[in-house]
Amino acid sequence: MKKVRTHTFNGITYTIQMGEIDGWADTNDKYAIIVSCPPNTQNELITIIHEAMHAGNWSKHEETVDRSSAEIGRLLWRLGYRRNAPRD
Repeated sequence: MKKVRTHTFNGITYTIQMGEIDGWADTNDKYAIIVSCPPNTQNELITIIHEAMHAGNWSKHEETVDRSSAEIGRLLWRLGYRRNAPRD
């Protein structure tokens, strides 16, 4: 299975990394999303959605992103969405 290393949000390509903090998206000098939650957990799914939402639209307030990512993540988890590839 191919590992995802980059993804484009709003015309900007971000590197995707599994790192040392729960979640972080950067727009300063390097565009990157870092996610480090226990793999194959609902928290990992919600964190990935949260950081992707930031990358897609930086104008949204943190509270909105928190709520929306949690709601979407819980729905996807209930529907059975799980990671099927190993993490880097």
